[in-house]
Parts: sequence; C-alpha cells; structure tokens
Amino acid sequence: MPVFYKDRAGIYRGCNQAFTTLLGLSPADVVGKSVFDLSPPDLAQVYFEADEALMRAGENQRYESQVQAPSGQRLDVIFYKTVLRDSEGQVSGLVGTILDITERKRMEQQLAEMATRDPLTGLLNRRAILSHLERLHEDRRSEHQPLCLLMCDVDHFKSINDRHGHAVGDEVLTQVAQLLRQHLRDGDQVGRIGGEEFLVVLQSTEPERLAQVGERLRQVVASHPLMSLDTTFSVTLSIGGARSLQADEDWASVVSRADQALYVAKRTGRDRVVMADGEPPRQLLHKDWHKQG
Repeated sequence: MPVFYKDRAGIYRGCNQAFTTLLGLSPADVVGKSVFDLSPPDLAQVYFEADEALMRAGENQRYESQVQAPSGQRLDVIFYKTVLRDSEGQVSGLVGTILDITERKRMEQQLAEMATRDPLTGLLNRRAILSHLERLHEDRRSEHQPLCLLMCDVDHFKSINDRHGHAVGDEVLTQVAQLLRQHLRDGDQVGRIGGEEFLVVLQSTEPERLAQVGERLRQVVASHPLMSLDTTFSVTLSIGGARSLQADEDWASVVSRADQALYVAKRTGRDRVVMADGEPPRQLLHKDWHKQG
C-alpha cells in the first residue's frame, strides 16, 4: 500500500516504494516537493485543501479522490491520513496511505448500469424510466410546466414471435429500441416498459412538439427495414401521447391517458399516433397522420 508523510508546510519528507511506483517517480523526485509539483493542478488543489483541513483539526481523515498514474489514467482512490505531532504535542505534519478502488468503482458502475438498463435493448428499464418520469414531473410541477410523454407499441408483435420465434422477436425489439434512441433529442429519455411497449419522456414542454415527435418516430420505424437471421421485416408502431393538463395532475394519470390513447391507435388501425388531448381519459381526440393500414 502506498505510504507517504509530509511536514507542516505540506512538503513530502518520505514515502515507500509503492507510492513512487504509483506515481511513476523515484524517491528523489518526491522528497522536498509539494503536491503542486507532483500532481495535476486540479488534483493538487484537492490534496492541499484536505491536508490543511486535517492539520488544522489535528485528527484523522478519510476521503475519496483520484491520482494520476504514469499512463495518464486517473485512478479512483481512498486517502487515509492522520496528523503527526512533535514532542510538545503540536501538529508537525501528516502521514497517509492510498487505497486503489478503481476496480471496485468500475464494478459499482456496472452494477448500477445493470440495475437501470433493460438487458435486451439497453434502454432504461421500467423502474428507471418511471423514476426519471417522477423526478421530471416534480420539476415540471414546481415550474408550472406540462409533462409530455409517448407510449409506443410494436404492432402485431405476437405474430412475429409466433411465426419466426422469440430470437427474431428479440432482435426486432432491439432494433426498434435503437431507432427510438437515435431519433430523440438530447434530454429526451426512452425506456422499455415491458414486452413490446416503450415509454418516451420528452424534455420539451411544448405540446405541439409532442405530436411532431410521435409522428417522426412512427415514420422512422415504418420506413426502416429490420434485419434478423436473413429475414427482412417491416414493422410499425402505434403511439399514444399525453401531457399533464394541470399542475396537480399525478404523473401516473398522464401515463394512463397516454396508454388509453395508444389503445385507440391500436383499435382504429395501428401505425398511427393518437393524442389524448382531453380529460377524462376516455375523451380522446384521434389525430390520424397516416392512412389506415
């Protein structure tokens, strides 16, 4: 484990071989130098402020930061430090150790990613997209802005599974998910709610854009041939859109109205976009941009 010690002025007075190996330096390069001599400015400032706080408090310290390896890679580490005292009990410096947690951080990130991503499509999973929706709704409500979302469903998906098998069906879902993700703006989010159904949450609060995005996504999927196991598919989407109608409307109610608009799109011919413009949910205005398929 890398070990180092500094005097009260923050000058390195000693270290072990593991410390010099970590930084790619020799002992002569370290002793007599400060953090500003050995580390990038942004990291050096973090170390300096932490050292000063520790020596003023005269206690122990633990914090996460980074160190820069000789390759230029920044490693995630934990610093453990404690003060040194002279014969009169005054703080004369500090001694510290460094624990490399880069691999642990990488694994934590992977686990966090697995917890929020749908394993098939790579989109946000149901829990993650609904959590995003809930947080965004709170922000929108405080700003008196509407929440805008789309429910998208792959038409006749069961027949694809029945005719070609679930492996082909999975590939169709994966490619549709990629198309949805590629044709949304920064800030928009899409997640797989379950089965062949996707939820799109728009960053924009403009009601007219909601219909425009829905129609664009419908056209993109309808015009893009999907390939799987040497088979070409043309699939379509039915889409239901809704926006919050008043500041105190619950986000689940908005989802419910979009879902019912999606049901109308399915019932009236599929491959179309329906906007839930009215309240209660059963009062739906059918806006058909495409001839009935």
